Amino acid sequence: MPDLFPHKSGLGLMEPVALINHNVCVLYGSVKNWRKVIYFEPIPFFQCLDIGAIAAQTTSVRVQAVNLQLQDNEFGQFRWFPIDNCQIRFWLPQVDGRYVLRNMQGVLEPTITSRDPCLHMTEFFVWEDYSPWFEAMNVMDYALAQCRIIAGGYRYVTSELSQATVTKIQNGQEACTYVVASGSAGIPR
Repeated sequence: MPDLFPHKSGLGLMEPVALINHNVCVLYGSVKNWRKVIYFEPIPFFQCLDIGAIAAQTTSVRVQAVNLQLQDNEFGQFRWFPIDNCQIRFWLPQVDGRYVLRNMQGVLEPTITSRDPCLHMTEFFVWEDYSPWFEAMNVMDYALAQCRIIAGGYRYVTSELSQATVTKIQNGQEACTYVVASGSAGIPR
């Protein structure tokens, strides 16, 4: 039988968004950070946050996932899921809710792994130390002792691109991958 996904990596069908020597433009808010990838590595899935105990039928405060912060000149590509029986709202940065529609903000719960086994719908990017925030809702009629979130993906180390290379990218003469690392980054030009 032929390999139906020969371009996919082995990390849960998660491909790195860029490889070494690729140009990227990391969009954070309205700021465009023109970069070249000089190194990347996979980050195995780990417990990136424990929001803590949550009383029955209540919502936690918004909590920053500081374990997903990176060094200067680095960006991360992550996928995530909760492992405890709660619903999670996601924010990147703290004031920009993700999965937002006109009348509601979508939530994730542990069953996401059965509906989206490779977690494609949970993928997000972090620029430097601008980490995401999570808010947990306990919709059960019993208290939760903990609310843990698992994340994994890739860490990219970058260097700044020269203005000449940026001009070539803007003129369509050189390739570039745009990475949106915040809730609203506008339209790349």
